[in-house]
Amino acid sequence: MQDRTWQPPEFLQLQGQFVTLRPFVPLRDIDALYAASHGTPEKEAIWNYLYYGPFDSPSTMKDWMERNTLNKSDTLTWTVFENSANIQVGTVALLGIVPEHGRAEIGHVWFALTVHKSKVNTESQFLLLQHLFDHHLYRRVEWKCDSLNHASRTTATRMGFIYEGRFRQHMFVGGRNRDTDWFAMTDKEWPRCKGNFEKWLDSTAKISLMELNNG
Repeated sequence: MQDRTWQPPEFLQLQGQFVTLRPFVPLRDIDALYAASHGTPEKEAIWNYLYYGPFDSPSTMKDWMERNTLNKSDTLTWTVFENSANIQVGTVALLGIVPEHGRAEIGHVWFALTVHKSKVNTESQFLLLQHLFDHHLYRRVEWKCDSLNHASRTTATRMGFIYEGRFRQHMFVGGRNRDTDWFAMTDKEWPRCKGNFEKWLDSTAKISLMELNNG
């Protein structure tokens, strides 16, 4: 294989059936994102396995996101809008983007409690994977999470990411050790995974329609 360089992913709106990923705009998004993720213990539980948050105020959250997402050359952060209500329900990002190797990581993933166990998470990840593999022909996409985060581990496996190992004592967060589990999907695995995504999203849409009709 000859040496080549992949282009950095385009930072543009990604449109799905159930969600729309729009590039993060602090003035537009931060108040809604803060309200969706703060105010009750149940809402704030989304931060349990992240190395940041919860935040004292919308302005504190805004400052952190600007410093750690907008101002980093290898990070692109999208706000997730749930299409039926057109409201902000979380964030996803590409980080650790390395164009010279055709590699990136999906991270900064969190969703409001109101859309858990819905199509929002799955389609959000599908849009990012499609963006990288189909439009930019990337070779590898990574997924990393706290080893104690069973939900994230399960999500990665369900989507087709392959477990590659555990980085022991990888981080010290919130006064405790964090071991980090690494998963990845390659361009060789993407066609099979893409087909499964499409079947699942299509079938769940039909099931929802059937449930409404039967109601």
